[in-house]
Amino acid sequence: FNLWRLRQVIKRLERQKVVEITDGTVKITGKGKKRLLKFDLNKITLERKTDGNWRLIIYDIANLKKPQRELFREMLKTLKFLRLQKSVYLTPFICDDEIEYMKQLFGIGNEVAIFKVKDMENEKEYRRYFGI
Repeated sequence: FNLWRLRQVIKRLERQKVVEITDGTVKITGKGKKRLLKFDLNKITLERKTDGNWRLIIYDIANLKKPQRELFREMLKTLKFLRLQKSVYLTPFICDDEIEYMKQLFGIGNEVAIFKVKDMENEKEYRRYFGI
């Protein structure tokens, strides 16, 4: 590797407040951690693994956080959740970790709720939609 280039990149990251340099040690800041998480967002997928429960995702995200709300909604669509109402989505697949990750990343933890439901009306149609 090119040492000169490495130093240049680290200095740029420090100016962007993504890393801190203390006593010759490079540490990732909170801003840097969020930036790393965003790179992983594109790789998120749901395993087609079920435990017999349906996951109902309900959210009420304020207009002040409209960009976060739109991103969250787009991610639910990307992960192929079924939209039941404007802010209510459904999946039979285990997704607790993925939803928690998005809540932390977008800063919407208190505005999103996950309900695990055993039985649902129209379950046959939902099973057909999800191919299970």
